[in-house]
Amino acid sequence: MKHKISALLIILGLVCNVIPLYSIDDYYNFPNQSYKGSVIYESSRNLCLFSFAATSSDPTKEYLSKGIPSVLLSELRSLEYTYVEYPKANVIYHSFGEAPTSTLQERIDAESPNVKRKRREINDEKDLQDLRSGKKQLAPEKDPRYVKVTIRQLWDRKPPKPDESFGLATKLNCDYMITGSFEVKDSDLVTKVFLYDDFEGKTIPFEHKTSLTRAYQEMGPLGELIREKLQGKDTTSVEVSASGEEGALVYLDGIYLGKTPLTGKKFPVGKRSLFVFKEGFHPYKQDVQLEKGRSFQLDVKLSLKLSNSFISVTSNVESDVYLGIQYLGKTPLNHIPIPSGMNRLRISKEGYIDSFRAVDAVDNEEVKFNIEMREGNTEVYYKNKQNVFLDHTYKDFATYSLYGSLLFYASYVYLNYASRQAYSAARSQVTLVDARAISSFYGNNPNEFFFWYGVQNSIIDDAESKARNLKRIAGTLPMENRRDRQLVGGPMVIMMGLMLVSAATFYILGLDEETLEFGYLPLNPSAVSYGQNAREGYGYMQFNMRY
Repeated sequence: MKHKISALLIILGLVCNVIPLYSIDDYYNFPNQSYKGSVIYESSRNLCLFSFAATSSDPTKEYLSKGIPSVLLSELRSLEYTYVEYPKANVIYHSFGEAPTSTLQERIDAESPNVKRKRREINDEKDLQDLRSGKKQLAPEKDPRYVKVTIRQLWDRKPPKPDESFGLATKLNCDYMITGSFEVKDSDLVTKVFLYDDFEGKTIPFEHKTSLTRAYQEMGPLGELIREKLQGKDTTSVEVSASGEEGALVYLDGIYLGKTPLTGKKFPVGKRSLFVFKEGFHPYKQDVQLEKGRSFQLDVKLSLKLSNSFISVTSNVESDVYLGIQYLGKTPLNHIPIPSGMNRLRISKEGYIDSFRAVDAVDNEEVKFNIEMREGNTEVYYKNKQNVFLDHTYKDFATYSLYGSLLFYASYVYLNYASRQAYSAARSQVTLVDARAISSFYGNNPNEFFFWYGVQNSIIDDAESKARNLKRIAGTLPMENRRDRQLVGGPMVIMMGLMLVSAATFYILGLDEETLEFGYLPLNPSAVSYGQNAREGYGYMQFNMRY
């Protein structure tokens, strides 16, 4: 009986503690705050390359241990991402509420439509299924099925055996591992490669036979097989020419494939962005569709970029002149035709400091430069030319001065706050605040009136004196001076102004012409087309998309 009573009391205690939980929905207003769940998928995976083990010990063949994976690495460098049909979900936000219709981010966007935010295209499994069925099309950088691959070289580690890959992959944070062994038979080289997929938990073997003398040159097909397996999606052959122009750089989705005429390259099927660039021509951009079982062939017609602008360069010593990466010749240069648009001019000579100038060439106009070359070391000079004191530059002192002005402003705000607090502290100690209170106190206690009146006057005077002293130290800014909107000088206001002037002074001192020119780079165009974007795109390609 005693046990039954104890059990009953425990049950009643649990019920009393559980009942308040039913009010949580009402407390947090969950029924009205109904949101759909969303998913954040993995964005990158690591591919680790190890050195290869020799089946039989031979000191004369040790170079193959690191040489073979180095050749494979050259083939795998163009592997920017791997295709995963069912990507791993890193974070899952579960839905709640009775009938959720939108995600939390969608609700926030709807309530503040004027705020620009980076929108996620895939929020749940349904969106991902639309991609798989073809209802939705996204570029690889927005499609979670395309996971970026980062290659890590682990040449100095002992080559792992296939059965050691399970534990080692987790320890080294490797999603994929490539290792293997090689054996020399007479004049042949037999290479065995193991590709370990940690996510799938499987090992894919490869075997390739080459001649020993031309092993590196004949290793290409093996690297191609491994790359196709890692890409994880059906590929098709890509062939691109440029109307007979050779040497044009070809990119698909930002991945460099080679130079025209391009043949025999394979790439995952789907909607791709093709980019072709060659010095002296307008960049070419087009969206293309690569289809399974059907090779892609395209002959691109590049539009010649006419050199309608001109440049003249002189210097005190004969120097080499470069426009972007294009060599123009030696100074003096007179009326040399150049492509119009924005670019960077570099004048260089051994034993002298390189000089840089920004060029914004306009059609049918000439830009002229007269350069004074100075003796010295370019790398040392540009590293130290801005130094003012020890390793601190003008920019550093401008930043320090700006921080100093913020510090004095904080002191100004505090002193104003302390001044107001002095009045507030005195206010609670003063009771004789109106004529009626003074008359009543004088009539009831005439002997004590003058004493208490003096005490309270003393409290008021002390508070006013303290507040005035604090305000005198702080000063008053025009925006806070309600009386006449004038600036009232005080140590904090004066130091604040001095720090701002100092910051502007150091900033201007650091903005010499040479520093501005050295930091110049062509703008990144939002799209490649004719007109202004094409002009900017040409200079940008010279610096960022060359191979």
